[in-house]
Amino acid sequence: MNENTKEKTTDPIHPQPRTLKQMALEVFSIVVGVLLALAVSEWQEDRSNTEKAGVALANIRAELQSNLDLLEVIHPNNSQVVESISSDETENPEDASVVPGVQMRSSAWQTLAGTGLSNFIDYDLLIELSQLYSMIDVYKQTAYGFINANMSLVATSTAMDREVDNERFAENFLDFFQMLVQIEAVLIEAHEKTIRSIDEA
Repeated sequence: MNENTKEKTTDPIHPQPRTLKQMALEVFSIVVGVLLALAVSEWQEDRSNTEKAGVALANIRAELQSNLDLLEVIHPNNSQVVESISSDETENPEDASVVPGVQMRSSAWQTLAGTGLSNFIDYDLLIELSQLYSMIDVYKQTAYGFINANMSLVATSTAMDREVDNERFAENFLDFFQMLVQIEAVLIEAHEKTIRSIDEA
């Protein structure tokens, strides 16, 4: 038999070197596999975060509804008191008291902001929420300012052994009361609008 016609046999100990094409194909397969694994992992993480953001948004909605319920109770009373003081129709100044809604909550919003889940919420809705909670902060700071002033007045009157002139107190703080009532009206409207936006999201 001619040596040129002998079948080529594979040497298991000394295999023939791989071609450049074969090596490129292997590298390509590995890269594609890694990229697919990363894409699946990222998709699963995004899905999990989206679900968590939905839960956080539901908590914010419940919080806003609670705030709205509170405002709808105190605002009519505060409006009536301010109107009575303005028109000098208050028969008993001690009964005419403005009740600030300092019990309004923002913990659900703070939790969302602290977890980084805000990236998975619609941007326009996020801006709307941010503006609303900023108004809540302004209202509460204003309300606490009034409470501190009231406490200081009572403490001073007690130290001087004098009674607080409720009628004069109400008149002196009338501008403040009017501002508080105006903010409440804006907050009620903003709460209603934002709750609708969450429901539509």
